[in-house]
Amino acid sequence: MRPPQEAVETYNRALDLLSSHVLMLGVTPELAGLGRRMLAVDESAEMIANIWPGDTEAREAVAGDWLDLPVAEASMEAVIGDGCLSALGSSAARQALFAAITRVLKSDGRAGLRLFASSEAPDDPKDVRALAYSGGIATFHELKWRVAMTATGAAPDHAVPVKAIVERFDALFPDREELSASAGWELPVIGTIDVYRNSSAIYSFAPVAALIEEAEAFFADVGVTSTGSYGLANRCPLLVLRSPRRKNF
Repeated sequence: MRPPQEAVETYNRALDLLSSHVLMLGVTPELAGLGRRMLAVDESAEMIANIWPGDTEAREAVAGDWLDLPVAEASMEAVIGDGCLSALGSSAARQALFAAITRVLKSDGRAGLRLFASSEAPDDPKDVRALAYSGGIATFHELKWRVAMTATGAAPDHAVPVKAIVERFDALFPDREELSASAGWELPVIGTIDVYRNSSAIYSFAPVAALIEEAEAFFADVGVTSTGSYGLANRCPLLVLRSPRRKNF
């Protein structure tokens, strides 16, 4: 579920990034060319070494904590991130990230975060299984997130231990060869979900309305815009944040 070109274009269109100094949460390579200048922050030196397309005069990646960004207060014109809210396992952590973003944004700054949002009504795992076997899911990675969204817990966190995602997947699709033959995905691609098996990480997949409500405590102007028509795009809008509320930090 890396951002396709239509999603990348949505960041530019919604945030007017061409001449902006941009802070990126993570090292998403598809977004590395946005803005006039870019600073990318990721907690993992391994991710920076293996995923980041490289520093240039216009962009740089550094190791750092999203909740304690290594950036001066009110210094950035724009902040972007791809799926970063789902990488946080609780409502409290998501709100801490919103607070961190408001701290580093200029008063007229703006932020755009592509979401991986669950539906307002929980998905039925049986429906996801049927959709996969009927050819209604474009890629295995789309299926992975749909399965994850059936396993999330209650509000306000909407959290799921990453190892629970593969457990739910195994329960729904015990015969991987059958899934491969039906959906057309190669077995090694399906096997990529096994990296979750021993993970201690916790993800979250909150509905859009819940994320908007959380963000509104930190931004006066909060909205969402579509990022395209690719598979699962309806669950992946861009959360657009403007007018940071300075009182929150």
